[in-house]
Amino acid sequence: MDSDPVPKRALIWAIVVLAGPFAGVLLVLVLAGELGFGVAAAGAAVAAAALWLPVRRHLSDLSRFADRLNRLDAGSAPERLHLESPLVSRRLASAFADSTAALHQRLGDLATSSASAETVLDSLPDPVIAIDGDRRIVRASRSTTALLGVDPVGADLVAALRDPGVLEAAERVIATGTAEEIDFHLAGSDLEPAARIAALPEPAPDGTLALIAVTDVTAIRRHGRTRADFVANASHELRTPISVLLGCIETLRGPAREDRAAFDRFLGMMGTQAERMSRLVNDLLSLSKIELNEHLPPSSAVSLSSVIPPVVDSLQFAARSRRIALSIDGDIAQAEVVGERDELIQLFQNLIDNAIKYGAEGSSVGISIGGATPDGPGDRTQATGSVRVAVSDQGEGIPAEHLQRLTERFYRVDTARSREMGGTGLGLAIVKHIVNRHRGELAIESELGVGSVFTVRLPRADPEPDAPEQARVAETVIKA
Repeated sequence: MDSDPVPKRALIWAIVVLAGPFAGVLLVLVLAGELGFGVAAAGAAVAAAALWLPVRRHLSDLSRFADRLNRLDAGSAPERLHLESPLVSRRLASAFADSTAALHQRLGDLATSSASAETVLDSLPDPVIAIDGDRRIVRASRSTTALLGVDPVGADLVAALRDPGVLEAAERVIATGTAEEIDFHLAGSDLEPAARIAALPEPAPDGTLALIAVTDVTAIRRHGRTRADFVANASHELRTPISVLLGCIETLRGPAREDRAAFDRFLGMMGTQAERMSRLVNDLLSLSKIELNEHLPPSSAVSLSSVIPPVVDSLQFAARSRRIALSIDGDIAQAEVVGERDELIQLFQNLIDNAIKYGAEGSSVGISIGGATPDGPGDRTQATGSVRVAVSDQGEGIPAEHLQRLTERFYRVDTARSREMGGTGLGLAIVKHIVNRHRGELAIESELGVGSVFTVRLPRADPEPDAPEQARVAETVIKA
């Protein structure tokens, strides 16, 4: 039971107020001569004494009532109220206790719901920002902090996102209640984000009036631009051979109809252009197929002895026509990788064919294999569970400014020379995607006047269980 919280002054004042009517009656009787002053004074004293205990209990109960309400406001757990005064209904006390318990339960449920909402907000992959009517950030998801590098809660929206367009859109949404979507630029970042801003039907208890959901559309936009560039480049590559074919056909149907020599010459031109289109279409189909399955790494064991020698044999004629010697260096019999044989054949055919085309006439092209067996304490490929295959030529070399773009589709260092040699501009792009699918690594090194080396590292077919190569992401390393 609580100690008596009733002030004596309040208790005396309440007794005076309650005993006032009775004292008034006694005073009238005294004035009328019906009652002596001493008797009246004694009666008033007896009445005051009789009121002391019930009034004290009543005020004490009211004080406890107020104290419980204050505790509820402070967030404390509800307690059953013990009342002593018969002037206060016990049912009222019980109802108060039950109501406060129910209220506390609801407050607990609201706190749980709020915590769950915070968890959901922080679990969202896209940044979400809540703002009030003054554009102040009330809440922000964890991904927002990761995007901006700082916790923006409490800051002004324009200071956090630093884009006037977002600020203007947020003001319009708050004023009209109509949702908007806007693209904006994030200062100091290469990302291309978009924001959807929507107003709440009613202001939230924390003052939130609108929510801003930020989506990173960089990959989508870049993919769209890549597709557009791809279509434009493919169309451009096909336009020339188609124009030549149409011109030859028109000539053969007209002025050269009876000219046998012109017929043979134009027929050869048509055959060359048809072969060029066929190579381009085949490379496009190969690239599309490889990209389609790029997320599915192969799992078969392939011996490079069944891949590289057949490729070298098939390219011997092209090599002899330029007096280039092809050589294989390394223990190819022991080199087994995880891969798909047909794609590996295409990979090395593209690399060796390029080395023959761009190597100096009368020089040599070397295919070096490492990592099949330990070469010594410095053999990195053995330690990382990979097999290294390097294809080197003795050509003019590649200027450093072109190295980073060599694996782009349709990119050529010398466009005229590449087309003259029958190149489609897709060979190294195919190589890159095959290496990516095999979770390998492609490195390009070149020195002007000396030549170039294209090195491919592929996962061994029998790596150690804890070999870090299994967790590697495919990458391209370019060196000047």
